Amino acid sequence: MIFFGIGSMVLVGLGWTFFGYVMGKAPRQNIKIPYLLICSSMLALIVSGTIGMYQGFPKVSAFGYFITFGVLVICGIVNYFQLDFMSRAMQKGPNGIIWSIIQSGFIFPFFMGVIFFGVKLNLLRTGGLISLLAALALFGTGRKTASEGNWKLPAFTAFAMTGISQMLSNLPSYFPEAQAVSSIWRTAAFSVGLCLGAVFLELPKGKQFFTELGGHFRRLEVWRNCFMLEIPEMASSYLLLYPGMDILSRAGIGSVAYPVMVGSCIIFFEIFSILVLREKRRPAQWLALVLCLLGVVGICL
Repeated sequence: MIFFGIGSMVLVGLGWTFFGYVMGKAPRQNIKIPYLLICSSMLALIVSGTIGMYQGFPKVSAFGYFITFGVLVICGIVNYFQLDFMSRAMQKGPNGIIWSIIQSGFIFPFFMGVIFFGVKLNLLRTGGLISLLAALALFGTGRKTASEGNWKLPAFTAFAMTGISQMLSNLPSYFPEAQAVSSIWRTAAFSVGLCLGAVFLELPKGKQFFTELGGHFRRLEVWRNCFMLEIPEMASSYLLLYPGMDILSRAGIGSVAYPVMVGSCIIFFEIFSILVLREKRRPAQWLALVLCLLGVVGICL
């Protein structure tokens, strides 16, 4: 079962690369990220809610509801802001490097496991953390080229948001009361939060909000991006993400869930950035990428 848990995390990491691709591409198609995420989260909520109602509403304690539905709605709200800042960074700088910085936010749930849930911080994991921090320092000190804008502030803001959202996403798997709530309902709760985050930010525009949202609803390109986001996301959430995290948590290694996902998605997205987006890398950035991957491996051991 542990092999299923680890394999699930690798496949989820592969699916995450679609988010990186779409967040960088959509603004160039004149698609505004808040409205794209409202549409995509509504799609996920309709699908998840329909399947969930067919399965039946989960019967858990009040604490079970809070630690799943409450925490995952908050997680979705935070995740919206993470995606918004990631998109801003990717419009200005190297997508592969930005992706590596942001996904390194997994160190936050790792520390949560160490501090609150008894995960051991051995020598290899300590070395992994040092390697990862060195990689972030190298990523952040690289020189800006003429074709790049000020991408570092939004990238590192998204890094912090990623850490918070991953802690919240991982939290229910540490509690037996929450494991009675299926991955379908967890995905629905996360989708509600993602939609609320976008609405909170855009609703103050008043009438303009509804006009722009209606315009996005009528665009075929928006729905193509929605399906590109949500089909891999829903499939991985239903079948892999939450079941895999539960398995790893029961085995006492829940803290490696995000490092495994992050390591795989960094590798996949970096390959995509170099081969498809034709991005160039300086020696310091190659060194940072190697240190980042070594840090992921160290934390998993």
